[in-house]
Amino acid sequence: MVADQKHSSDPSEQEVIRYTKKLAQSLGLNEQNAEVYSALSSENRALKKRLEDYYFQHNILKRRVKRLERNVKSLETELENLDECVNRETVVDLIQEIVPSIINKKGKGSSEESDSVKTIVIRKNEAIPHKQ
Repeated sequence: MVADQKHSSDPSEQEVIRYTKKLAQSLGLNEQNAEVYSALSSENRALKKRLEDYYFQHNILKRRVKRLERNVKSLETELENLDECVNRETVVDLIQEIVPSIINKKGKGSSEESDSVKTIVIRKNEAIPHKQ
């Protein structure tokens, strides 16, 4: 006698299986399980999609932060180079040399202007030459 592959050949086991199926059907458990499974599956898919979206956004932000860190580092290096090249006293000295020559050139163009231009010695935190 060939045993059915879906069911055990033991009669008592088959009876338990049949009883369990009838009980589940009578209680509507199959239908409830299907509804719960469907609801949980769709919720799981939605959460999975949100997680993928967050992961994608995280990677984008991570790349932006790295780029900004590189930019900041580059600007800091550039600022250090500028600080090494130019100090405040040098700038003040250059202004003191340049401003009088500009005033003299402008004064040669008009004698009225040359009379009204006042040369002011520039030092730190002092005013720049101006017309009165």
